[in-house]
Amino acid sequence: MQTSTSIEYAYSKRAIRVSLHLLFWTVLLGTRLYLAHISFNVYSALPTKTHVLLTLAGTIALALFYYTAVYLILPATLPKKRYILCFILLVVALTCYTVLDSYFELSIIGACKACIGLLHQEHTAYAAYLDRGLINIVLTRILGLGTPIFLLFALCIPFSIKMAIKAFRNNIRALELARDNLQLEFSFLKAQLNPHFLFNAMNNIYGLILSGEKEKSAGLVSRLSELLRYTLYDSNEDLMPVERELKLMNDYIELEKVRLNETKVHFRCNIDHNDYRIAPLLLMPLIDNAFKHNRDSEHSCIDIFIDLLQGWLRFTIRNCVRDGQSQPEPGGIGISNLKKRLELYYKNNYRYEASASDGIYSVNLIIRL
Repeated sequence: MQTSTSIEYAYSKRAIRVSLHLLFWTVLLGTRLYLAHISFNVYSALPTKTHVLLTLAGTIALALFYYTAVYLILPATLPKKRYILCFILLVVALTCYTVLDSYFELSIIGACKACIGLLHQEHTAYAAYLDRGLINIVLTRILGLGTPIFLLFALCIPFSIKMAIKAFRNNIRALELARDNLQLEFSFLKAQLNPHFLFNAMNNIYGLILSGEKEKSAGLVSRLSELLRYTLYDSNEDLMPVERELKLMNDYIELEKVRLNETKVHFRCNIDHNDYRIAPLLLMPLIDNAFKHNRDSEHSCIDIFIDLLQGWLRFTIRNCVRDGQSQPEPGGIGISNLKKRLELYYKNNYRYEASASDGIYSVNLIIRL
């Protein structure tokens, strides 16, 4: 995100953008001067001052054409699919550039009598070409495709840079929009889960109090308080320590176990160290679904296993589904949010599998943290 932050900062500051544009054209000017110096060209015999003026004038004309085409003509015509008008305006801009560039060349050389003599002496053919006049030179350069081909190669670099930055910014905006939408869904999921879960938990604790199990009810109140604090306030970070997530799961499981009668719940963990970080509440929809759709009857069970070794998280959960139900009801926001968050946080670094067989629904999730 450091690169995207730098680009957005540069775009938000006009002075920085102008400075970067000036830097580019300065580098281009220097490059053209260097290439003209080391290569054979018709101006090699001219004085250095005249040579610099010609290159500077040519670069200015090139910049004017670039900004006219890229910042005026293309944005005004392409989004509206006015392709013919776009072509006509580009031809007009090309003609204006050729006229301006040729005028600069004739004016600068014409102002230097020594330059005219050197050209007639060293490059007779090109001197005769310049003597044809402005209109003849412009028509020759356009109809001979010399200027269009030159512009195509000269402007491909700045245009490619602009398109690459634009595509990068659009991609970042799309990712930010997806993240914001996902965060809204995540917030809605928490808002949906908390009242439902809180209602059941409070009823269970109330029942324990009435039955005289004060010590157990006090422990559950403590667990409920920690769970709600974590889901409401502490889970707003992008990543959370895995040990806190495990404590959340354990508290949730202990609170849900109170309302079960026959179901046996097994929660096992195998972790090599606690320095891992994971997206908050990522696994909770799977645990919530297991309790929600579990068949609370004889021989029913919920088995949860977490294995976290060498950066690989393996999460397995199995539960007995209700009679006549092969799998949890589809379309729930919890599982949908889980899959979107997996794609956002662990794209190409996870595998999610869910299956139902013989009254057992199981989910296997593997993530590279």
